Amino acid sequence: MEMKQKEKKRRGEEEARSRESACGQEEILFRQSRLGMTFFAVSMMVITTFQWIMLDMYLPALPVLKSAFGVSESVLNISINTGIVATAAGTLVSGPLSDRFGRKWIMLIGLLTSGLSALACGLAQGIILLCIMRGIGGLGSGFAMTVANAMLKDSFCGRTFQRYMTAAQSVSVIGPIVAPSLGAMIINVSSWRFIFVFLAAGTILTSMPVFISDETWPKEKRTAVNFLQMKKEFLGVVRSRGFLLFLGIMAFLTIPVWAYISVSSYIYITDFGLSNLQYGLFYAFGSITSFFGPILYIQLNKLIRSARIVTIAIVLVFTGGAEFLFTGRLSPVLFLLAVIPIMLSEGMIRPLGLVVLLEENAAVVGTASALINFVVNVVGILGTSFATLGWRSQILGTGVISLLCGTGAVICWCVIVKKRMLKRKLSL
Repeated sequence: MEMKQKEKKRRGEEEARSRESACGQEEILFRQSRLGMTFFAVSMMVITTFQWIMLDMYLPALPVLKSAFGVSESVLNISINTGIVATAAGTLVSGPLSDRFGRKWIMLIGLLTSGLSALACGLAQGIILLCIMRGIGGLGSGFAMTVANAMLKDSFCGRTFQRYMTAAQSVSVIGPIVAPSLGAMIINVSSWRFIFVFLAAGTILTSMPVFISDETWPKEKRTAVNFLQMKKEFLGVVRSRGFLLFLGIMAFLTIPVWAYISVSSYIYITDFGLSNLQYGLFYAFGSITSFFGPILYIQLNKLIRSARIVTIAIVLVFTGGAEFLFTGRLSPVLFLLAVIPIMLSEGMIRPLGLVVLLEENAAVVGTASALINFVVNVVGILGTSFATLGWRSQILGTGVISLLCGTGAVICWCVIVKKRMLKRKLSL
């Protein structure tokens, strides 16, 4: 077993060196003949951003849906969790499928599924159908987001890949920033149903560049394997303890963000008495911090080692958790100030984790991307579930969740540092 692992590691290192030598001065691995490389990269960013918009845009409608369907907060949160679970499932399946059948058509299937389900959500007459359609839409979103990351990795390498991936993570945050505000505006002038009509139309528009793009994963590179062999690829990736521990850090720093997202409308609208439009503005101000998280990461990466960036991200989540507990309940502004370090922490660790873990698994990018997105989405269920456990105060609950997750990230990080895992990528 040990000999097989050493042989696999040797082949992986040879593959990485081969890719680095093939990268060339332009750092382009696959060139688009019709779209152009910049437009292609931007289109992948737009697709990812809009799929995040689909997850968050109906958040301002939760209090309205609560009255319209006559259900409790916990029942209504099932629609959120269903979307998260399905998105996670979509990411897990789509990676290996795109390694086997190519990226382009897997992406288009995901976008078509996402768009049609959004239209069905707008026609839903009850909570059950809404949850089902949210689940189907989440499945399509998972396909689209995972394959978008894989197509970027197929096309670029080196500093260019790092730059585009960081930009993609920054731009994707625009989704959570603008989504609630757009949703609130639509509710103010029309019905909550038009939120989903808007999402369906947007999905169609963002999918147009994919139709004329070139396939980034040609037939000669595809793994002609069955599902049993795909399972072996998954197991090969997850057997790396360094991969799992760093993925654990990403997960722990993501849970508080999902906890905040799931209860933000109730806190701002119900507890603090803000209007839908005011809620959208406060939510946007909090989320915009995540936009600057990846930018801060890329700037810090020029000055300090990646290992120190991880430490900074963990300190930030502890800072936010403490603020939730001590000052967050005093006013919406102080609550917002507690949200900022939480968002900044997640915004920094996300691009760093993607760059490190995808570079470490360059031979099976689809599978690695699928596992990363799967875990990051699954932990969203934990965040939304923990946040609605019946805390005396949902702000208090968010603070406790943040501190516990920070502790979990510290434990994972201490093991990585002690064992010197991912040494080359993190400069330990």
